[in-house]
Amino acid sequence: MSELLRAAVAVALLAGVAPRADAVFTYAPTSSAAYGITLQVGSAVAIDEVVFNATGTNAGLATGTAIAGSQPITIRVSPARPARLLVENRPVTLTATVPVGLTCTTAPTCSATVIPFNQISWVSTNATNPAEGDIQSGTFVGGSTQTLASFDGATATVLLVNGDTRFMSNTLNFRYANTTVYPAGSYSGTVRFTATML
Repeated sequence: MSELLRAAVAVALLAGVAPRADAVFTYAPTSSAAYGITLQVGSAVAIDEVVFNATGTNAGLATGTAIAGSQPITIRVSPARPARLLVENRPVTLTATVPVGLTCTTAPTCSATVIPFNQISWVSTNATNPAEGDIQSGTFVGGSTQTLASFDGATATVLLVNGDTRFMSNTLNFRYANTTVYPAGSYSGTVRFTATML
């Protein structure tokens, strides 16, 4: 089958004092009900928020000591497909569409200042070998769509009788680099995660 299966959710990664973020649970079926893919970013029942609080000893100082995000975010990709007699390749890819930077949301204090998105990185706490399809630790590339993980949604058996398939689940702990002094204020930006299966 050649249909493109797609699900997309967004989580905002923010630097500053009063940011907000979004995370939802999305399932995308194809024209064949037996195929589908589920992408979950953060909680399936609430809006998650990742905050980098540059206050106190972190305020106005570019110490180079990373500021941890307020909470980890778990990203799960679960393909679904029917039972088949022979192995069927089903490439699965997870990408992140990243804006150029985090923009000021409190104009009186930070005006049109933009913090480059490459100031945000993450540590994947339960990643296996990248060849197995997990998200590895890394840094966002601002103004790009970057591939975070890819794997084959099929199992490695010759006989597949129950439709089982490989899935991916990684928990990311985000960090703000804190290497440059920016005007005080709140900054926000949204990264859109997209999972596809061919």
